[in-house]
Amino acid sequence: MNNPINKNGFPTPLSKPVVAPFSQNSRFATAGQFITVVLIWSLTPLSAVWTVHEIHWAWGLFIRFSLAIPIALACQAYFKVKIPVHPQALLSYAAGALGLFASMAFCYMGASRVPSTVISIIYGSAPFVSGLVAIYIFRSEKFSAYQWLGLLLGMLGLYFALGLNEQNLLLDRFGIGLEIVAMLLYVLSAFAVRAVAANIHPVSQMTGATIMSWLGYCSLLPFFSSDMPDELPSLDTAIAIVYSAVFSSVLAMIFYYQLLNKVKPTTLMLMNIICPVLATLWGTWLNHELLSSHFILGLLLLCMGLACYALRVPGK
Repeated sequence: MNNPINKNGFPTPLSKPVVAPFSQNSRFATAGQFITVVLIWSLTPLSAVWTVHEIHWAWGLFIRFSLAIPIALACQAYFKVKIPVHPQALLSYAAGALGLFASMAFCYMGASRVPSTVISIIYGSAPFVSGLVAIYIFRSEKFSAYQWLGLLLGMLGLYFALGLNEQNLLLDRFGIGLEIVAMLLYVLSAFAVRAVAANIHPVSQMTGATIMSWLGYCSLLPFFSSDMPDELPSLDTAIAIVYSAVFSSVLAMIFYYQLLNKVKPTTLMLMNIICPVLATLWGTWLNHELLSSHFILGLLLLCMGLACYALRVPGK
């Protein structure tokens, strides 16, 4: 996700999307989009873990974006929008690639060291980081008392979920660090796109950033030529790569941009609350990841923090 962030910690559309017409019962269509995005995002951390289980992270991302580009171009044709190539647009794509290229690189590197449940809970804290950046760097907003309480609960949740209260940290410290850097780059990318302010159609922004990220991965491959896959991946890994290319990179983003124009930001905040919970269920069920009591407590505190963070004081 590489687009401006509003005062609730969510991206705002760069321009009004030209969306395909839905049926007259738009409520069901909107609910379907919401559920689809939640399901896709909750499974994305697991797809990263399954990908790097057999394939080097650089090659896994290269294959993912190689598959995503033709799908993104097909979406361009379907929505009947063009990809601008003027200097400001290219700069906007580069800002978006900070999230798709740099952030994903760190995310996939960390995915070989930490379980998908940890990835999901770290990314679940992104709205807090976005809010702090908006306050202390851009000085574009102020937190309410509810949001400060939410931030405190969220940070306390991370403290327990990552096992930082344990004397002997069970999780890989380097892996946790990689995922935190990935989350920070993800947030920074959204603010960078806002700073460029190229006013590009969201689908074009997605496609341009995807292509630029793919070029970045191409430049990395010579350094990892010895890790090039020499055999077909297992069914799990193949499904993970195709899933991340089709659903995570393209479909979820298009639906999310449409939801931005249909539902309230507080409703969108439910995604950040639901996704870590579902991702934990997928990780334990499909990947047999172990859960500690401290992780469950941390997850509950994070969800409570996000719920408080979504509250707005009436009249403000």
